[in-house]
Amino acid sequence: MSAHNSLVASYAKRGMARDAIMKLHGAGFDMHKLFVAARDGRSAIGASEGATVINGLDTLDATLSQIGIPRESVLDYESELKVDRLLLAAHGTASEIAQAKSIIDAGHPDGWNGNVGCAVYYGCYD
Repeated sequence: MSAHNSLVASYAKRGMARDAIMKLHGAGFDMHKLFVAARDGRSAIGASEGATVINGLDTLDATLSQIGIPRESVLDYESELKVDRLLLAAHGTASEIAQAKSIIDAGHPDGWNGNVGCAVYYGCYD
């Protein structure tokens, strides 16, 4: 498995993130490969459904870099946390990440234009 098979979804609404996590879990996605981060760690715990909770910007930086998120994107996600968005990050095989992206994409409300609700970074290099 390449360390570069990853995605990060940024959510404005905790409920959307929690729904995505529950769908990933229901589809058999390995919850050990899923991370949740929020400015307020308790908010992340409430949405985690068994995923690993990332606490603090230092931990976010190390975790996202470790799963292959480019440094310039990590800085963007730090900004996302600062404005109280919740991040959902995953890593795995190319097929696992493609499946996760499909599940996350299917959870967008009708008319989603990429500017509200959820934004996704996706990188599969295998």
